[in-house]
Amino acid sequence: MLGFMNRDRSASPSLAALGIVERSAAKAYDALIAAGWAEIGYGYHGTVHAHPDRPDLVVRLARKADGFGDYAALLRKGFAGSNGPHAPRVHDLCVSRCGALMTVGTRLTNPGPECWWLAYAHAVLADHPGVAMDEGVRDRFRAEWPAHEPRLDHPSFDGIREDFRAAWPGYEAFVATLRAASPRALDPNIGNVLVGLDGSPVVNDPLCDDGFGLWRSPLSRLMTRLTAALRRLVGEAPGAPAAA
Repeated sequence: MLGFMNRDRSASPSLAALGIVERSAAKAYDALIAAGWAEIGYGYHGTVHAHPDRPDLVVRLARKADGFGDYAALLRKGFAGSNGPHAPRVHDLCVSRCGALMTVGTRLTNPGPECWWLAYAHAVLADHPGVAMDEGVRDRFRAEWPAHEPRLDHPSFDGIREDFRAAWPGYEAFVATLRAASPRALDPNIGNVLVGLDGSPVVNDPLCDDGFGLWRSPLSRLMTRLTAALRRLVGEAPGAPAAA
């Protein structure tokens, strides 16, 4: 899935500047297609669109605010490396009243089969105490890039590991800082490491779950947590109807 390069708050192309005004979950997809933003990729929650007049940009639409919204919020808040070559650049972000998430970002590309650093970049992303790459992810990785074996034991990457660190000395530090800033474990799915304009590995969409709402204001997040707590309390009260 194509994605976004590192953020830039100055002179960033916005949804409004691109003429994108329909942002609801029900109508935004058709509106994007009608305006020439063809679908070029998709994921679990959203689609990615490109326009021939703006080949440097992509627009991502998710019918509900998902983990990418949280990732974009972390990047906008800023942490070590979040403005560097290994983070996606999010130019604009909008969450509609019905919860649809739309973002504008710089276009990235999928790694080619000759991308020698690919397996190691994924290994760094997945290497976390108690977390291993899911076998389904491994199978999809092998199907997409049969020349690579996504093993997680770094000694098996002798040579590649050293060359990777020499070429991209900030990548592992960025992933470590992102892991510390993230509210949950990182996702080493096959589409979550893409290629930047300079050939760098970019961690594209590493938060696999939604619901944290980091893109919301602190007051909005507090109200959401209180509402959820009240619903659980009502659901657990004596005599409350059982869930279907």
